[in-house]
Amino acid sequence: MPAEPMRGASAPHRARTFARHLVVLGALCVATHPPELAAQQTAARSGTVRSADARAPIAGVHVSSGTRHAVTDSLGRFTIRVSSDTSMVLFERLGYRTSAFVAGAIPAEVLLQPRPTMLDAITVASEVPIELSRGSALGATTISGTDVAARAGTSLAERLSGAEGVSVQRMGEWGSRALVRGLGGERLTVMIDGARVNRACTFGMDQGLATIDPANVERVEVLSGPGSTLYGSGNVGGVINVVTRSGDLPSGWSGEARVGAASAIPGATAGATLAYRGGRGDALLSFDGSDFDDYRSAGDRRVTGSGYRDGSLNLTLGLEPTASQRITLQGTAYEGRDIGWPAMAGASIPLESRHALSADYGVQVGGRLLDAVSARAFVQRLEHHMVIDMTMQMTPMGGGMPMTMRSVTDARSHSATSGGRALVRLVPTSRTRLDAGVDVTQWAAEATRWTETTRIAPMPGAPATTVLRTWPDVRVLDAGAFTQGEWAATSRLTFSAGARADLIDRRAEGQDASSDWVGTGNAGLRAQLPHGFNARATAGRGYRVPDPTELYGLALRPDGFIYRGSSTLAPETNLNVEASLGWARATGMGGIDAAVTVFRNDLSDLIAPQLAVGDTVSGRPVREYVNLASARLTGVTGNFGVDLTRRLRLRGSASSTRGEDRTSGLPLALVPPLESTVALRLSARSAGRWTELEWHGAATQERFATSAGEMRSPGYGIMNARAAARFRSLGLLLGVENVFDRGYRAHVDPMLLLRPGRNVYLRVTQAF
Repeated sequence: MPAEPMRGASAPHRARTFARHLVVLGALCVATHPPELAAQQTAARSGTVRSADARAPIAGVHVSSGTRHAVTDSLGRFTIRVSSDTSMVLFERLGYRTSAFVAGAIPAEVLLQPRPTMLDAITVASEVPIELSRGSALGATTISGTDVAARAGTSLAERLSGAEGVSVQRMGEWGSRALVRGLGGERLTVMIDGARVNRACTFGMDQGLATIDPANVERVEVLSGPGSTLYGSGNVGGVINVVTRSGDLPSGWSGEARVGAASAIPGATAGATLAYRGGRGDALLSFDGSDFDDYRSAGDRRVTGSGYRDGSLNLTLGLEPTASQRITLQGTAYEGRDIGWPAMAGASIPLESRHALSADYGVQVGGRLLDAVSARAFVQRLEHHMVIDMTMQMTPMGGGMPMTMRSVTDARSHSATSGGRALVRLVPTSRTRLDAGVDVTQWAAEATRWTETTRIAPMPGAPATTVLRTWPDVRVLDAGAFTQGEWAATSRLTFSAGARADLIDRRAEGQDASSDWVGTGNAGLRAQLPHGFNARATAGRGYRVPDPTELYGLALRPDGFIYRGSSTLAPETNLNVEASLGWARATGMGGIDAAVTVFRNDLSDLIAPQLAVGDTVSGRPVREYVNLASARLTGVTGNFGVDLTRRLRLRGSASSTRGEDRTSGLPLALVPPLESTVALRLSARSAGRWTELEWHGAATQERFATSAGEMRSPGYGIMNARAAARFRSLGLLLGVENVFDRGYRAHVDPMLLLRPGRNVYLRVTQAF
């Protein structure tokens, strides 16, 4: 052992001694960490990916291990570095089932099973594929069926509350409306299993979310931003696609029975699912029914006219002629009866029904250029019957003594939406994918209202009964051709772009036909950055076709105005720009992730009612639909998740939107303020057992549209608690909504309509 140098040793001597120490330390490292082990820790793994049926090489497979990524070339070859032989390596590719291997056990040939892409879902590229907007940089969120089932609301829209960027306008126990970044109604496209749902009554129901039982939901896909390139009219705010139970089924017979009940929402639900898979065929049958009485707000106050009952039936038949082909036939039926409508005093809905049929075909070709083909056709019909009995004080225009008016309206409407969609997926190179397709949608609708008006002091010349054809027999046809593609410049940087052209034809009985050409598109990029960061940015144009009410409507509403359509309305258009920054990091406890998105959405030719000065119909003032100049919505949304321990996770989301009429500078109506949700979940060692506390609240609404009757409303915060347990095939869910029995109204809810008070609910499922 060398002697220790003296304190007075020279600088060269000290340097030589330090160098000798480095050599000794290096030798010790080599002795304790052999070169072959060090190589294993950053070893490269190579192989070829092929289809399991034809053994053809698959290009464009995304291979990932931790933060490392690779893409297979035109011959299906890949090379990826892994941190150790125990690292997990994922192989993901649209049209094939995802496979995972331990790095040390990756075969020389990785075989992926075909999984044809069907058009009942929309597809996305993300760290966790969620079947929405794949091939673009649009923002996407998924809410699983498990999360939907865990919440207390009776309507599906309510159970989306707390998702990033989603707000809910609660109209009662039935018919709550979802808004995405401040936009809803006709500016938000709602689809059920990929089929657009156009409302029968544009004055009421929430565009289809009300006509599906939450128990029959497999997942809900939410697309934020300019989705018109992919899905046509209406998504200037976004797209909500509800995917019903029809996923992978186990072999043989399987099923589930389910029941539920609640306290502040008195009533019960019951349903069952029966499924069979054998050979190359499968079948699934689901039935769910509900019967609810009027709900109770805080202090056990009854909300009159809020109960309802309904039932739904879903049948899905699937056939796989080969491993790479699938045919699906689906039929659904929804029937609602005696539906309360407390948002409009004195209103009820005796009948609401939806019947739909669809056929889907998908084939995974796996060729060098043509990768896949998908096609679908669908038809659905909605029937709506509403009765409104209202008494109100009216002040004649120009002044005078107020008068009492009673208005009884019987409104009946129906709509039929039919269409088809065909799409081909091309893979020109291993780093390029291009979707091209056409779709055609026709919306046919007709509605009539009988309104009987009684006044204490009748207006001279005004009839007691007015019959209005709310809109005549209307046909709105939207035929479009689109393309959406992406190019992976590197394994960390992907560019995307899309374009679409639509011909919109509008016809109505007794009216002149009109047509418009509309062009839309988007461009964006996604990037994997160092140190666990990722980013995306996108810009896109969208459009919305005017609905039958806005085009040809003539209806008396309870506010005393006649609302009249205008057949010369131009489609609304918008320009949406947004950018996101995310970060994720693995920890010994699990992981940390967070993301924030900023957006700006400019709307042009905004359609809104405007007073027709000096114009009357049957003595009543008229509001006519017109194209206004422009409006702008800006905001920020974000989410985070932190694994505090291996079984304790903290998550949250927040969104804030500001809306403004750019012509007048005034706030837009129905734009919620800052909303946020924070939840803490403790998972037990046994799978399927967890306990969760959730806080949901909103800030004070400081910006409100006084011209639309909005008022300043206070902020609020409520606490929810829920717990789940599974004992083999038996599942239990117990929850308490609004634990502290707080009386509150969300900002976009109708005035004076409070939400439920403390609500204890229980759901039981039995699998077999």
